[in-house]
Amino acid sequence: MEAIELTQDQKRLLYLITKFSKPSESRNEEETWIKKIPLMALIYYGIENEILTEYDFAPTLVDYMGTVRFANISKEGEDDIADLRVAGLLKRLKLATSHHVYVSAYRITPKGFEYTTSFDEEITIPIDDLITCKTCTRTMNIEARDDSPYLICKDCEDEKKVAIFNIRELAYVSRPMFSDIWLPMD
Repeated sequence: MEAIELTQDQKRLLYLITKFSKPSESRNEEETWIKKIPLMALIYYGIENEILTEYDFAPTLVDYMGTVRFANISKEGEDDIADLRVAGLLKRLKLATSHHVYVSAYRITPKGFEYTTSFDEEITIPIDDLITCKTCTRTMNIEARDDSPYLICKDCEDEKKVAIFNIRELAYVSRPMFSDIWLPMD
């Protein structure tokens, strides 16, 4: 396989997507895709837990279950998803909702899955810890509910809300900046 140069966060993102998507190996086998908002919630969760260290987030309007809401979205994460698609490591599927809105879903490609098998523990362990149930140590699923996406363990029914819609208010100070064009002439 040709060498692909990815950043640590791109590798972690790709590995994270392998946990929630799967290509089919035959015509009779099902594929698994992850929708964009649950994926963005996982990216936000990774940022909050200091796993995806190069990413930041900002409030962005999104369509969630037929309503428009502000969500904490990482533009760096969205950009890296696009880069991984260009590299042939991810596929995107456009879906139409019952409200006639198009949403995207993503899955790992066979090439992307093969690439993740060479990742060392520095990449995989933080992601595994992020999505592993603390009670029974099994990988959790992501489920979209009315109020927010949740990480849910199907075995022990443990769940964790991913608070992607909790927008923080940040204090800031601003001051006017006038260029010479706006200042009076002497």
